[in-house]
Amino acid sequence: MESLKTDLDKDVRLQVVDSLQRLYIPVNSKGPIKTVFNKVKSVFAEPDRPLVQNPSTVDAGVKTALADTMQKDFNEEVRAASARALGSLRARDRVAILISTLESPQNRDHHDVRLEIVESLGLIRDDAAGPALQRAIKDPDRSISQAAILSVGLVAFKEARPALEDIFKNDRSEESRKRALEAIALLRDPKSAPLFESLLGNTDDNYRELAAEGLARIGGDPAVLKSRYETEKKANVRNALAFALVAADQDMYFADLAAALDSRQSFQAEAYVFELGKFEGKLPEIHRYFRSNNTKVRARMAKIAGDIGDPSSRALIEELTKDKDSEVAGEAIIALRKLTPA
Repeated sequence: MESLKTDLDKDVRLQVVDSLQRLYIPVNSKGPIKTVFNKVKSVFAEPDRPLVQNPSTVDAGVKTALADTMQKDFNEEVRAASARALGSLRARDRVAILISTLESPQNRDHHDVRLEIVESLGLIRDDAAGPALQRAIKDPDRSISQAAILSVGLVAFKEARPALEDIFKNDRSEESRKRALEAIALLRDPKSAPLFESLLGNTDDNYRELAAEGLARIGGDPAVLKSRYETEKKANVRNALAFALVAADQDMYFADLAAALDSRQSFQAEAYVFELGKFEGKLPEIHRYFRSNNTKVRARMAKIAGDIGDPSSRALIEELTKDKDSEVAGEAIIALRKLTPA
């Protein structure tokens, strides 16, 4: 960590930021660490970056070093990488420092640093960041304001719902409107129900998808959802409606999400299955599909169970490590590692 303060080569400092994350986040890649040294982007810089499974395992000294670097390093790229790392390590106890850095006038022109902070605050999911993120929604920089819209939803800051609905209805940017609706769907605010219900029949399939997601999180009427499901043609919307139906304890629709894990919508289905297992009490349904005849489904269910991190999955995942399919066994080994205390 001392190299973060003393080494003059910014590539070395970026390497340290990367290495500090690898101390706590299992990464599937083997061999040499991919770094800016060989011009290969770090896995932690990817859009779908890996996150720490248990934030309590992260040493306070590591978070302090990253926070200091985010504030004081003389290179914008290193500062931004440090801000991003605090999000990947879900450093909840550094939220106040992230906010003060975001709102400091001296950082007004440091776009990359501020953008990474906004995204990290969303990943950390501490509603204490809500007011600052709501202010950032009005940032003149469009990329920062759009990132803030989604992060407000991720931290479930319900007070921002009227502002988000206004953006959805009136903003000139289609991307901002879509992000606003996605954020509203994440808030779990029952007051959003009229908006979601009004959008279930919208001609835009993305709007129908997000409306179904929102209803899944606040409790939609199963009869209405079933009616929409029976007439829906778009796969992404049918998946979202199945998500809402399972959340409403219509567990027969879980089979649709399981099947979607081996489809073009696998990423979407994986997110829904994770949420159902983590927050809606559907972990037993995930366990049931460890016996699926479809190897893709078994592998992805093992991965999801590992990400959820419930100890009750351990014995069942141990069995999957002996699976005859190498992909299933590999995912099970990684999942088991996530369930093992550091």
